[in-house]
Amino acid sequence: MTAATTPRAGERHTLAALPGPGIWLRRIAADLDAGFSCLLLFPRAMPAPDVLLDSLLEQRAHWRTVPPPGAGAGCPGRDRAPSPGHQWSGQPPVLDLDDGYAADILTAAYGTAYPVSAPAVPCPRAGRDQDARDLEARLAGLLDTTPAGPHEDIYQRLTTGHHADGCLYVIDAGQEHDPQALAHLLLRLPAAAKEAGLPPHRRPRLLVLATIEDLPDTYPDRLAGEDVAVHWWWGALGRLDTAAIAALNRPVTSRVALTARHRVEEAVVLATVVEICGPHLDHAAHLSATWDGHPDTLRPALTHTCAALGHTSGSVPWTRLPGGLSHRPSQPLRQPWNAGEVDSWDGHLRQRPVALLDLGAELPLDKLVWLAQSRTLLPLVDDAREDLVTRVLPTSTLPAQTMADRYGPGRDIPRPGPGTGPADVLRGMELGTLARARRQGHVRLTAPQTDRLHALLDARNRLSHRRPLDTRQLEHLYQQLSP
Repeated sequence: MTAATTPRAGERHTLAALPGPGIWLRRIAADLDAGFSCLLLFPRAMPAPDVLLDSLLEQRAHWRTVPPPGAGAGCPGRDRAPSPGHQWSGQPPVLDLDDGYAADILTAAYGTAYPVSAPAVPCPRAGRDQDARDLEARLAGLLDTTPAGPHEDIYQRLTTGHHADGCLYVIDAGQEHDPQALAHLLLRLPAAAKEAGLPPHRRPRLLVLATIEDLPDTYPDRLAGEDVAVHWWWGALGRLDTAAIAALNRPVTSRVALTARHRVEEAVVLATVVEICGPHLDHAAHLSATWDGHPDTLRPALTHTCAALGHTSGSVPWTRLPGGLSHRPSQPLRQPWNAGEVDSWDGHLRQRPVALLDLGAELPLDKLVWLAQSRTLLPLVDDAREDLVTRVLPTSTLPAQTMADRYGPGRDIPRPGPGTGPADVLRGMELGTLARARRQGHVRLTAPQTDRLHALLDARNRLSHRRPLDTRQLEHLYQQLSP
């Protein structure tokens, strides 16, 4: 088993390079190309999704950022050159757990430690109408200096003439003062573009980054029914993303130690880390780097990981609430999601791993370990079964057809088609059936083959009955899978 180490600080990679976020960004890009304004909703616990914004905008030549309040309504905008963004070098992101571990973990998981900027100082408030006019004035300040007509508002200017050029206007809702004013803009501009009959490539569009605290409670759902594409950072991360982070942060093994047994061990360790951590990439990075891989030490290792990340108890207890398959969090889940406590992952609702450590959570932790072991080991056990059957069939004391009739697959299991012989049928012999044939004296196994049969049968039976293997049982199985 690979020993836990403290990796050296190394290269960073971008969150957008992972498969799940990449697909999420492609959906947004497709909606923008179709002429829709987009509202991107992130949890508050994800302070600055700038790396995702950079990746989204780097391929777009015509976009402008609406200046925040206080920057001056007449502050001219400009087309920013496409940003190269945070590029993944192809090198594994690693952690320096001796110093500044939290920033290193976030860097490894997200490509940035996400420094939280100081909150904007609110300007003097003079009422909601003024806030709405202020936001519209800042948007108008990005247009050219051609004076507006006597009865021409910002929406008419953006949807007529040379201003209807398909420009994308980016707004950070966290810097705005009035949620109602922002919601008003999100409703009015798409409606004005639609009323003007503009084709998708000429429509002015908004790209708004927000949390649920930045808009009135009902507006995310209301806007989704209008001409606004609402994208929640919910279920964006999947198994492949967690597996990539876990694998890239696992201690590197020397070439000499890369045996068949080591590969099986590491596959089980990584699968276990992935199942336990789910969408919480910082936990996957830390646990993969520090756990020695033995089931008996998993709980202490997970406790250490959660404490290192500042989580000693879960505000949301481990539960089986529905909603993991939805494309957005339901109303009861939105506050926990906003706090980073829950997310959807591969169709399952997943809490922070610290919830697994709470009193009475032994069963959920065992279930996740069982899922990881089953996913990894059952295919290998079946390969070993077929190999063992092939080796012992020549020792049969019965004719091949008699063996096939007596020990072949049951009636409810499809048999090989026409043109196949008894040997093809017997390759599907189950482990329990092989053990029965041995007891009847119809096949002869050597002592090592008998030991292997019992190890495979015990592992298969435990996993089939939803019970994970402990360290001793795993060690014995590893020996039989890689003799």
